[in-house]
Amino acid sequence: MSKYDKMIEVNRERSDEKIVAAKTAIRRLLDDGERVSIPKLMEMTGLSRGFFYKNPVVRSEIDKALERQAGTIDCRTAN
Repeated sequence: MSKYDKMIEVNRERSDEKIVAAKTAIRRLLDDGERVSIPKLMEMTGLSRGFFYKNPVVRSEIDKALERQAGTIDCRTAN
């Protein structure tokens, strides 16, 4: 395996790890009943804002989570 192939493989593995971390954070927020937001996900994972907007897999998960939360009321703003 060439150095280039190895570099590509390592980058793909890192990307997959980031996707898993992002999905886990999204699920944790949903399970805890917290609002899913990019700043909160950035805080939880240490990943960049651009990652959440540009990665199509993660963006799709965020959109699904936001759809699920569309009917819920945030108790902090309901008072």
